Amino acid sequence: MMLALSDRTPLATGHLRQVFQHPENPDYLIKVMRADAVAGRWGAGARWYKRLPRTQHYIGYVREIKEYVAMQARPRGCNAPIARMVGIIETDVGLGLISEKVRDEQGALAPTLAALYARENGFTPLIERELARFLDHLLDANVIVGDMHAWNIVHGSDSRGGPRLVLVDGFGEKHVIPRASMSRRFNAWNTRRLFRRMRAQLIELVPLNRALAGI
Repeated sequence: MMLALSDRTPLATGHLRQVFQHPENPDYLIKVMRADAVAGRWGAGARWYKRLPRTQHYIGYVREIKEYVAMQARPRGCNAPIARMVGIIETDVGLGLISEKVRDEQGALAPTLAALYARENGFTPLIERELARFLDHLLDANVIVGDMHAWNIVHGSDSRGGPRLVLVDGFGEKHVIPRASMSRRFNAWNTRRLFRRMRAQLIELVPLNRALAGI
């Protein structure tokens, strides 16, 4: 079965992907690669090593599904704060990656950490508490994080509970030498490094209101 998405408006557009509501299941989202991003990163003029993986521009799908499966292999009770992967499906705009939707209190698409930070006007006790719990759960589950920023983390609930912060993409081993997979200590160090960088970027890139800025 091939789903038609080309005539639909995406719910969100990222650096590499677009996110669509699954047309047949309100609990699912479908992520597809942006054609312009594929042409720019994996096209004829791309760097040679980008074309080495057999999966080409779908390598991110493989990483995320593999990491999600790795979390299911951990002891019962492990509730890693990453999006629940559902599967893949063919669409008229390319292969789609299906994941469970994380929702806000009204049932709509959960806000990103960037949006929550702007709405709360900075690192409020709520955000600090949620960030601390998020980091603890990443470390406890030994999640391998390839990319972490305030736009690929959302705050809401899914079938596993919540509300909580959930990493919706960017997880999985991405290095040729899989150091994070080989060493839990290295992975924890790298996760903390990405977490600190994410916090710094959040302060720099998300504007707050004029009163908070002291203007």
